[in-house]
Amino acid sequence: MSLPNGIRSLTISELTNKHQTFTQPLTPGASFKLTIPAGLPNGQAAYRQTTANFQWLIQHAQTNGLRLRAIGKNWSFTKVAVTNGGMVDTDALMQTFTLLDTMVAPDWLNAGNRADNLFFTECGTTIHILEQLLEARGKSILASGGSNGQTIAGATSTGTHGAAFDFGAVHDSIRGLHIVCGPDRHVWLERASQPVASTAFTNWLGVTEVLRDDALFNAAVVSFGSFGFIHGILLEVADLFWLKSYRSLSMRYTAGIRQAMTHCDFSTIDDGQEDEQKLNLPPETSDASRYHFQIIINPHQFDLTGADQQRGVYVRMLDKHRTRPPGNKPEAPAGFTYGDDTLGVIQKLLDNLPAGALIPPLVNFLYPQALDKETGWVGTLKDFFGSTNVRGKASSAAIGVDAQDSPQLLAEIMALNKQKAFPGLLGLRWVKRTPATLGFTRFPITCVLELDGVDSDRTNEFLTKVWNRLDQLGMTYTMHWGKVNFGLTPDRLRRMYGPDRVDAWRIARQQLLDAPTRAVFTNGFMEHLELDKTVVPLVPPPTNTPIIASP
Repeated sequence: MSLPNGIRSLTISELTNKHQTFTQPLTPGASFKLTIPAGLPNGQAAYRQTTANFQWLIQHAQTNGLRLRAIGKNWSFTKVAVTNGGMVDTDALMQTFTLLDTMVAPDWLNAGNRADNLFFTECGTTIHILEQLLEARGKSILASGGSNGQTIAGATSTGTHGAAFDFGAVHDSIRGLHIVCGPDRHVWLERASQPVASTAFTNWLGVTEVLRDDALFNAAVVSFGSFGFIHGILLEVADLFWLKSYRSLSMRYTAGIRQAMTHCDFSTIDDGQEDEQKLNLPPETSDASRYHFQIIINPHQFDLTGADQQRGVYVRMLDKHRTRPPGNKPEAPAGFTYGDDTLGVIQKLLDNLPAGALIPPLVNFLYPQALDKETGWVGTLKDFFGSTNVRGKASSAAIGVDAQDSPQLLAEIMALNKQKAFPGLLGLRWVKRTPATLGFTRFPITCVLELDGVDSDRTNEFLTKVWNRLDQLGMTYTMHWGKVNFGLTPDRLRRMYGPDRVDAWRIARQQLLDAPTRAVFTNGFMEHLELDKTVVPLVPPPTNTPIIASP
């Protein structure tokens, strides 16, 4: 078979994700790798050829009855982004472009925004490389996940969130998407309420169909690869800022901590703490503001009453500075780090030892070695958040709840931990609400409680008990799309987001993709959740956000 310039065939019949939580069988001969096309005169020509290559792949899939999905770093713990057909490796697609004023919509500039705070990248650029590129230009992304080895398309499409409680998740910085959504169709998509790209820019990309529609954009921005191939992403970025860390190794679980958890109000967080365990946060100024709030808990050494100083919570706050404050760059924590083989050994031990025989001592031993001991570090996002040091058979689940429910959620998990020990740690982060239709950070301020441990039967049993308990309580919660979420069902999904929101997402997919193309980008994960089902709208889609054909 003759392939276009920039497409290579891959001889793979299965795919194992980075964290080794699953292996996905693939159709032999159905997978491909995209590269920057060779011998073309410039980056624009290479970008347009890559768009054509995406279209060729969709046509090839339709002709041969195949399913396809793009893949970058293969980061997700779940099968949300894989398929039993073929995978398209987009890892090499890393062209980036800055925008001139002529490429930006007048409304964007008239609102006081600047063209140099927009940055366009192909889908394969990793977050960590993106941070390096931006920092070299004196810029920064607006929010970052805890580890940044994912591609920008993979991270944003599955809801990577970070802990920016005054901003939102990583995908909330997206201002436009270039989506290849058929063998002869590709579109530029942005919000009607926030037009960003000018005709000069979409013409430069080679796009002849521009969609400005808030509902369609909000559905597509977190769609885990099911809305077609996302070729390019336009991000809003910021002038480079610095972060300064404040941490306490073991703060009593006091009313001040709970006030910070429920309202991100840190005015009393030091109340009731020993002097050496206080955060000692400085006052906020025009140059410095609170940005990142995180708690880590060892569930086997935690006192819910707040009486025991030694059984408290680890707290880290990052303040955001417009000018660099004094302080040294963060250093990697010394001591134990999770290796490729270590978690596999622990997994076997946990699954074969009597309940409680090893788990608390093992976690108690590892916990203090995983914490940053120093305070006062100063650096950029890339200094604080690099690639993960948890590899191999790791498990990570994340539950999103309204911040005001976070103390109750923690108490319920601790009660379950007393019944049967969880082989891992608890982490809590806070994120501002996303407008994304199926963005799991959907509450005014979402508390994301992460259960990080090893991939074992014992871990999965504990997660199942947590989800069932929250259902019994009637507590509204969500699950991270890219983390362990085997408990998702169609009924749970509708309880999490509401039937109208789920149907709106499905209707948006029907608007963007015709039936043959939807078949290409459907996978088993979607079928399990009935997200592939056709919805007949009760009312026609709005007509006040038309399809605009560029001249």
